[in-house]
Amino acid sequence: MSNVPGMMSFGSEPDAQGVNVDEKKRKRMISNRESARRSRMKKQKLLEDLVTEVALLKVQIHNNTNKYEALMQKIVVLESENNALKVQQMELAQYLKNLQLMQTQMELLEFNLMNQPGRTLCDIIVDINEPPKVQSWQCHGSNQPAIMASTEMLNY
Repeated sequence: MSNVPGMMSFGSEPDAQGVNVDEKKRKRMISNRESARRSRMKKQKLLEDLVTEVALLKVQIHNNTNKYEALMQKIVVLESENNALKVQQMELAQYLKNLQLMQTQMELLEFNLMNQPGRTLCDIIVDINEPPKVQSWQCHGSNQPAIMASTEMLNY
């Protein structure tokens, strides 16, 4: 071995490289352990966040289910009311048609009364309410005369 500075003997060089390699391995192991610890902590935090989110979502589902059921009950009530209003609307429409018909009949009576001097409204109403007079030649009150066939026509 030489005692010259900067020069090493062959025997000490492998030991120094081995120490460097061991030191690098030790630092890499420490770094890997620290990285694994950070990864585990990150996973643990993510898991805790997900568990919290699941709990919040369950509460929201419960609240929304209650709201849904209340709304469905309101829909049933509103549909029932709507159906009742539709029936009432049909009844009122029929009532209006009847009133319009009565108005038309009254206007006709007024017109007839005005065109028949000397007659009163009561006279016209009596005429309307009396059944039509059937002549002997009319069948069951029809306005068509009965046709009589002779025996000669039947024996052609």
